Amino acid sequence: MEINEKLARQNKENYSFSGYQEGSATAEFNAIIAEASKKIEEAKLKVSEEGQTRLDKLLASYTAKYANWINKSNSNGANHVSVMIAGPANYNMRAHEKYMARENKLWEEYESLKDIDSKIYTIIKGDKIIKSDDVNALEKLKEKLAKAQEEHQGYKDFNINARKNGTETLGAYVLQNSNGRIKGIKDRILYLEKLEKMAEATMIEDRTKTINGIEIIDNIEIQRVQIIFPDKPNTEVRQKLKHNGFRWSPSNGAWQSYRSKRALEIAAEVAKNC
Repeated sequence: MEINEKLARQNKENYSFSGYQEGSATAEFNAIIAEASKKIEEAKLKVSEEGQTRLDKLLASYTAKYANWINKSNSNGANHVSVMIAGPANYNMRAHEKYMARENKLWEEYESLKDIDSKIYTIIKGDKIIKSDDVNALEKLKEKLAKAQEEHQGYKDFNINARKNGTETLGAYVLQNSNGRIKGIKDRILYLEKLEKMAEATMIEDRTKTINGIEIIDNIEIQRVQIIFPDKPNTEVRQKLKHNGFRWSPSNGAWQSYRSKRALEIAAEVAKNC
């Protein structure tokens, strides 16, 4: 999406006696995106391929939303002449109030848009977590286990050499924490292997029911309860879903929550009341 230079010029002329430098709005936008791109590229060195893909999507979304915001902001200014330019005698206060209402809304939007740093941090942090609904979770966990076991052996070897050389050994807590970490990874592997067997033994179709034209899926494979509406649910229904832990998943075309008996009960209750 490009910056609308015509709107930028009109906005400037409505609020300043100084002339507009052609291309300045685009140049300022490009500088901001270049800085964001630099941060994204630095972050991509710290994450997996999946994390890199998420970062690329973040930059594309940020670029489009920021350009859209600039054009909307300039459009608001282009459609309203300031008191300095219009003069007090000809100034329309009612138009000014409408302009300010739009301006306040635009700056609220800007506050949620501008902080790309926290979004980058969230992706970096989340990339280190192996999620149970990741299709490669078992493979990743087994790799993580191998590394943890290798580190643990390294601690043991260090202590053996330290005792031989009469130097200080690692504190007991180091090996205890390492053992705890290994056990935790093994437990997760066993849990996911159990889920895989359950998913293989149970057809998803057998765990699907329809109430009032609304499809409810007990999805073992990805450990989610999913609700598929024929049309977009109204505000009241969406609020109830969010309040009970359901979130919209564009990729699945469903409202979904972590799989539980309570989630299934909520899904049925929502469907019956629609």
